[in-house]
This record gives sequence, C-alpha cells and structure tokens, in this order.
Amino acid sequence: MTRPSSLRRAFALRSLVQFLVFAALLSAVAIGLHWYSLDAGTRPDFKNYALLCAFLVLFGLLQWMFLKNTFSKVSTESPASSTPKSKKAAPVQAPGVDREKRKKEDKRLFVHLFAVLQREGRLMDFLQEDLDRYEDAQIGAAVRSIQENCKKTVKRYLSPEPVMRQQEGETVKIEAGFDRQAIKLVGNVGDQPPFTGILRHRGWQLRSVSLPELSEAENPDLIAPAEVEIL
Repeated sequence: MTRPSSLRRAFALRSLVQFLVFAALLSAVAIGLHWYSLDAGTRPDFKNYALLCAFLVLFGLLQWMFLKNTFSKVSTESPASSTPKSKKAAPVQAPGVDREKRKKEDKRLFVHLFAVLQREGRLMDFLQEDLDRYEDAQIGAAVRSIQENCKKTVKRYLSPEPVMRQQEGETVKIEAGFDRQAIKLVGNVGDQPPFTGILRHRGWQLRSVSLPELSEAENPDLIAPAEVEIL
C-alpha cells in the first residue's frame, strides 16, 4: 500500500511537469504571435509579450503550489486510501456486569476444586458421612485411601510447598524484614526482630497453579452429579 509521503512526492512531480508543459505551450504561442506580427509588417511590442508570459508563468506556478499544498493537507489529515479501516470498537460492558461475571467465574473455580476432589478421592462423601456408625479401624482404612487420592489431586492443580523448610518443633530465628503475611508470630512477641521461637506449623504456599478450562455451559453450583443405574 502506497504511503502518504510517496503520494505527495508523486503528485508534486506530476504537477511540476504539467506546469513546465503549460509554460512551454504558452511560450510557443507567444513566439507564434511574434512571428505573425513580423509577417503582418507591424513592429511587435516585446514588453507586452514579456508581461503576458510572466503573468501566465506566475499563474501556473501559483496553481501548482496551491494544488500541492491542498493535496498534502488532505493526505495528512484524512488518508483514506493509505490507512486501513479501523475495526469497530468492542462494546464496553457495564462495571456491574463485568464484576458479576468475575464473581461467577471465581465461584466456578472454587467449586470445581471440590468437584475434582470428590471425583478423585470421594472427599465430599467422606465429609458428609456420619462416622459415629463406624469403628476407628474402619475409619482409618477409609481415610488412608481418601487422603492419597486427594493429595494427588491437590498436587496436580496447586503444587503446594511449606513456607518454612525446618521441621515442626525445631527452634527457628526470624530475622528483620520477614513477610508478616507468610509468617505469623504468636506467644510472647517482642517489639523488634530478630525473634527466636519454636516452629509450630510450617505453613503452606503455592509453587505453581494449574487452573482448568471451564465451559460456560457448566453449572457453577454442581459439585458432583447424582448417579442412577437403570435396571
């Protein structure tokens, strides 16, 4: 696609050529009138010819400059032929609609984690079960299987790791500038770090997150569908 600067140069050059041709034709007409006067036996007035040629040359030059400046202004302000048509702006959604959409997506992701834990480890079944009916040995055997399956699922999606690498029960030292959101101080806390204490819980943080792609058609309130065996 031709740029506006190239169009301006081409137009200016073409206009200049037209002006030179126009001036040459006028000069030829003036010379023809001069020779006609000589053949008629009258003495030509060279002053009048010079004024006529100067006026015509000046007129042609002004016309060329006017056309050149007009084309430059038009091609700069509205280059319709050199710039692609702008795409239609996407409709702007109202803030309330966008906020509700994000809220719904967050809810679906939160429920989806429980749905996966239910599908892989039957976690929801275990949490809703009445354990008073079972012996401790039965509960222990069931919990082992549920814990293994749920652990694999959580590791696949969240990849958790401890905040502090030391073992619980060890004595640790908290230096100045520590992250107060990642490390919670309890007990007899002094005014200024460093602090020395016993690690009661290592904490958890995410090393990586693998969020699933959710379909818009999914029910955000559904954890697990009911299963009916048709006889």
